[in-house]
Amino acid sequence: MDIRQLRYFIAIAEEGQITAAAKRLQMAQPPLSQQLKQMEDELGVALVERIGKRIELTEAGATLYKQALNITHQLEEALTEVKETGDGIRGMLSIGVSALSAYRLPEQIRQYQQHYPLIRYQVWKGDTQLLSDWLEKRTIEVAIVRLPHSLGNCVTIPLEEEPFVLIVPAGSPLSMNNEIAMRDVAQHPLIMPSTPGLGIYEMLTKEFTRLGVSPHVICECPDISLTVSLVAAGVATALIPHSAWETHKNENIHCLMVTGTSVSSSAAIVWHAERHLSKAARHFIEMFAPKTGAPDS
Repeated sequence: MDIRQLRYFIAIAEEGQITAAAKRLQMAQPPLSQQLKQMEDELGVALVERIGKRIELTEAGATLYKQALNITHQLEEALTEVKETGDGIRGMLSIGVSALSAYRLPEQIRQYQQHYPLIRYQVWKGDTQLLSDWLEKRTIEVAIVRLPHSLGNCVTIPLEEEPFVLIVPAGSPLSMNNEIAMRDVAQHPLIMPSTPGLGIYEMLTKEFTRLGVSPHVICECPDISLTVSLVAAGVATALIPHSAWETHKNENIHCLMVTGTSVSSSAAIVWHAERHLSKAARHFIEMFAPKTGAPDS
């Protein structure tokens, strides 16, 4: 069994149909079916079972799929390390970003593009669990997340700290002010960020507890655009990072600086501690976190 057959089997396992797998591999269906039979004959076990038009993996097939992913990923990393002997001025940079950390990414890519104009990009947006899976599978090389996060086995470099601000409907009495004490925020209907895998909700809750107040939370929302729309509609107020306000500001909402608190927000660049980083990824990290930088390996 060779690496080509392992890639065939990965496609079959992930697509669940020979026809779909053949289309993904850009080959005809009969040769792919023949390759599957050859693998089963060589191993002496059934790798799949057909349930209607779908294909399900047997226990042996599931084991092969898991090992095939490991083998192909290791090969890809080895080939990447061998091939990347240049200066990292060409190639693909895959970046993941969480919902509350996307606002400065366009400007970061624009700055990076000025130095490395031949690099192409894949940008993926997801919650922390998805980002963790994508880093593990090398779908992405680096991610930009909001701290605190729950990503495991990752190197983390915090970026610029920024305050939280309170956004309120433009027509509310609060919109007559330019600032509000954190303790007073608790008196108003509040939407809190609740992106899965992030600790922002807990961080803000602990800060209210420290101040001796209980926030009047009427909604938890992981999507910042929807949060802004809810505030603009007059549903409630919301605590968001200042960069989110800068991106989403409009005439229907008003921003108040939050005083009487030291709680702040920071994005961070993270990458898998045990995965090879392309030079393109290392350059990206070094550009935005130059004091710490990325590893050489």
